[in-house]
Amino acid sequence: MRIFRAILFLAGVTVFLPSPPEDPSQAGTAEAALMPQQGLLSSATLAIADVANFCGRQPEVCQTAGLVADRLEAKAKYNVKLIYEWAAEGSAPVGIPATVDQTAASDPMATGSTPATTARLTAGQSTLRLEDLIPSWRSPASKKNG
Repeated sequence: MRIFRAILFLAGVTVFLPSPPEDPSQAGTAEAALMPQQGLLSSATLAIADVANFCGRQPEVCQTAGLVADRLEAKAKYNVKLIYEWAAEGSAPVGIPATVDQTAASDPMATGSTPATTARLTAGQSTLRLEDLIPSWRSPASKKNG
């Protein structure tokens, strides 16, 4: 009885997990997607009633149960893969932080985190101030009549 409770619990948890993206190249899962919800409910009810030997008496129920089991297995594998990728992403080895020399070419701007030696080297290259970069105001051009 304990195994039935475990299977029922795992099936219930698996139903609420996200489904993998649909793959149009797989035709076998298309049948399960087209099956109406009422058919799945009645198949599940019949499967519970015929636990002992339902595949021998009702092969269509066994086929439907197989499709549902395949779908649940695909969802479980997909979610295990997502969890594994998420866990592997977080445990990536931390790289050596870039030095000032390595980042100088990509970010020549002196900031508060730039060492004073680097800031002094680039200070004499540009004599423009922020006020010099703002263009002077000009009135709109007058329209000529005529």
